[in-house]
Amino acid sequence: MFKNVSKMSVVLSCLLSLGCANHVRTSTLTESQVVRDLKNHTVDIDSSAGALVSSPQISVAVQDSKAFRVKSYELKTDYDFSTPYQGLRELYEVPMGIALLPVGVTVNVLDFALLGLIPNSITDSILDTSFAGLNPFMNIESDSRVERTELKSEKKLLDEKDEFIRMPLANKEITVSSGDGANIAVKLDDNGKAEISLVRLSAVSEDIEKIIITAKSDDVVAKKDIDVSRMLRSQLQQASAITKKYANLVKKDLKGDDLKQIDITVFATDLMKLNKLGFEGESLRIERSAMSVMSDDQKNLLKKEIDKLLKSDLAKAPTAG
Repeated sequence: MFKNVSKMSVVLSCLLSLGCANHVRTSTLTESQVVRDLKNHTVDIDSSAGALVSSPQISVAVQDSKAFRVKSYELKTDYDFSTPYQGLRELYEVPMGIALLPVGVTVNVLDFALLGLIPNSITDSILDTSFAGLNPFMNIESDSRVERTELKSEKKLLDEKDEFIRMPLANKEITVSSGDGANIAVKLDDNGKAEISLVRLSAVSEDIEKIIITAKSDDVVAKKDIDVSRMLRSQLQQASAITKKYANLVKKDLKGDDLKQIDITVFATDLMKLNKLGFEGESLRIERSAMSVMSDDQKNLLKKEIDKLLKSDLAKAPTAG
């Protein structure tokens, strides 16, 4: 007996696996496709200094330029939509088909009596569902299980043109280095512009013979070399010696005893020397940092010393006439 049951199970499994997919519909999908191929990519660096820098601060603007070949296509694809066959579903679909058959017949007879007032979508769908359920080799159509199979695809070129895009290299970092390899990072603003202070570079370089500006976008790297004038090189060396003396003060990394040992007269003289060398911005930055950590007595003494030096310089200045 058990052998017979086993054989019947195998036969039933084989029959249920012989079903075919329930074809739903065939349709064509039309899509637009745009392909942009990068032809050229460059990064352009412009500076206010030209070929020779003689000012301790220069302006730079960096532009990112890309050229594309743009092709527009119309893509037509034919798809076949069908409900895949699952044999186990026949265990409840066959009884459902039997139950729906008289319903479908009744509805169609009623539709005939009403001279076709019942929509075809109702009369036909009940019978279709019933017949699909009665067929052990086909499942009832199901939108939730529909699978799409591509039959063929056709691609047609509609348009082809060149496109050029030029925009600022916004909010990116550029590198400014000297001839000896020392470098600093400078961040560009929203317009791809930045001010480069050579005093910052001189703090990490012994002698700046030239500056090298490097900008990068994706895998494209651009460099711009600018020579530094002899006069500016000398000024930067002198300014660097002063700024390095007060590096810890600017970083506010001084202890109480170190701060007390600062010679206010020498400090004021160094600040005014930075002014005369053309680095007033750096002089004010160091002065503000010092004021934020000094005692009231030191602040007052520093102001007096700076006023004294300013009056002395004014007295030495030649008068017009």
